[in-house]
Amino acid sequence: MSEAAPDPQYALSGIVRVSSMELRRDSHHYIVLSHLYQWMRERALTVAHGVLLDYGCGGQPYRELFLPKVSKYIAADVAAAHGTSVDIRLQPRQPVPLPSASVDTILANQTLEHVPDSDFYLAECERLLRPGGVLILTAPMQWRHHEAPFDYFRFTRYGLTELLSRHQFTLQDLSPSGGVYALLGQIFLNHLAERGFQNRLVFRAINRVALWFDKKVPDSEETINWMCIARKSS
Repeated sequence: MSEAAPDPQYALSGIVRVSSMELRRDSHHYIVLSHLYQWMRERALTVAHGVLLDYGCGGQPYRELFLPKVSKYIAADVAAAHGTSVDIRLQPRQPVPLPSASVDTILANQTLEHVPDSDFYLAECERLLRPGGVLILTAPMQWRHHEAPFDYFRFTRYGLTELLSRHQFTLQDLSPSGGVYALLGQIFLNHLAERGFQNRLVFRAINRVALWFDKKVPDSEETINWMCIARKSS
């Protein structure tokens, strides 16, 4: 008899996650987070409004960024990360306990790969958003296994476009998190960090060189994440 899968509500309770947008240039996550943070400030922040649901909020690193732009921020996840609390504790594979058409903005940051049923998650986004509401979604195309075993999928730009269209979303922005050299640098940094290597001078040098080459030789056919803004059809 196979062993039952762990319950994410218990397995992920109290896990340490990124909880602010503070970022050091010698961090082994600098490449990916610098792209995400820039896009969040320059693109996502401009469309966020009204009631915002952070759907799979993790450590809630974007709470302080979005609070001045929205009338209400609702944090929802299957478990509270270390040092945080959630407004809604989600039940796996169950609807969000909010009325239909009750939110204006949904933030789905690095969550879709952890959902065993992408269609169910996006159907909930469609149900919860008011007509014309905004979905801010980021998801990995290339990344090593993380938060195992709750790590199920990776997404191409075409896969995300198809999923969003299937659930009555109009894609307004689709941006890559860097290209080939950003990806190569991030893969190498993740490998070093997982092996216990912690030389910050080396991390800083890899970050700098990888991002320099990424700007000089752009090629986003290989990227870390796709970052999307989509609007629910009226």
